[in-house]
Order: sequence, then C-alpha cells, then structure tokens
Amino acid sequence: MRPDVLVGPSEWLIEQFGDKVADELWTRVPEALSTAIDREVHAHPAMTQTMERVLANPRWPLPYEELVLFLGTLPGAEIISVPRSVYQLVLINGHVVVPWCYGQSARISMRDAEVGRSFGRLARELLRRFGPPWRRSPVEAPLPLDAVDEREVAKICAAIARIAPKPEVVIAGYAGAPNLGLLRACLGEIKSTDNGTLSWSHLDDLPLPPPVIPRPRRMQFP
Repeated sequence: MRPDVLVGPSEWLIEQFGDKVADELWTRVPEALSTAIDREVHAHPAMTQTMERVLANPRWPLPYEELVLFLGTLPGAEIISVPRSVYQLVLINGHVVVPWCYGQSARISMRDAEVGRSFGRLARELLRRFGPPWRRSPVEAPLPLDAVDEREVAKICAAIARIAPKPEVVIAGYAGAPNLGLLRACLGEIKSTDNGTLSWSHLDDLPLPPPVIPRPRRMQFP
C-alpha cells in the first residue's frame, strides 16, 4: 500500500459521515469505481483508445450507477435521480458524492490535479449552487453545447435544491486506464481561495481493492 494511504478512515471522513459509514466509504468507493472500469473493459475489450475517452467523459454513466449500487444501501443514504438521465447520485449525511476522472496515471494524486479543469457540466453546476463561492478559472475548458446534458443537469440540480439543509459536495475522484483498471481513488472536499479559485480543503487517498485474479480455464479433452 502507498505511504499516503491511511490504514483506515481519516478524522475528516469520520467527522463528515460518522464512524460506521466512514468505514464503509473507505472501501466501497474504490470498489464501485473499479467495478465501473471493469464493466466497461469487459463490454468493449478491443477498444482501448476509445475507452480512454469514455473513462474521462463526465457523462459516462457507469461510475454514477456503481456508486449508487455500492453506497445506496448505507444507513441514511438517499438516491437522487431523474427519469431518462445518465446522472444518479447518492446523498449521505448531507453530502452529495460526485464521481470525477482526474487522470490516467497512478503517479498523480487528485491533490495534484487542477481543480475544476476537467469537471463536467454537472460537477460545475453542483459546485456553483451548493459549493463555496468561486469564479471561473482561466484554465477551465469551456464546455461544448449540449442541450441534453444541460437539461439533465438542470433537472437533477433542481431535485437536490429541494433538500434541506443545503447539501455539501464531495468529489469521488479516480485515475484509471483500460489496460490497468483503477489506479487511484480519492475523496475530497473543495474550498475557494481568497481570489475565488478552487482548491482542496481536504482530500483522502483511498486504498485500492485487491486485483481480481482470473480463474484458470479448465482443460477440455476430447
């Protein structure tokens, strides 16, 4: 295990979610993200370059789906979704958990990633509505016009806006590659600096789930 990964949930995670839920998040978030990547790889085994773009696409539905499946049964969890949308989120103890693919290398922690640079429309809108005050960074890439995405984001944000008190946003970040699977997983909370840019107020590197060892094939004899 890397030296930057704690042996158990941090004080911050326990403070935000409580002892029992923090213990589960510590392992379930990486398991959910790893499962999402594995599902995509097994569904399209010969499309490595295409899958790299899929993993980095904020509208890739599998991370949202797997986080709901792995976290939606935790005590106090609430699933937020809208019909015919790729977006579904989990609200736990006043925190909305949002997936974000920040890279494709195990060498880089989410702590070193440019906050907001590759956020999709949903993460940006959630932070504008429910996060700290901030201004658009000059390195933040403009989003392409997408009426469907805008409509889906508006609907799920409207559903979250009806929740009281106003929830906070927690980013479930990950680095992964089609041929290597999940490389890093993190949970982080964002703050704004004095000049209005975003940075991490807290971030935990999470332990990766053990690799799945393929079972040997049985020999078939005539």
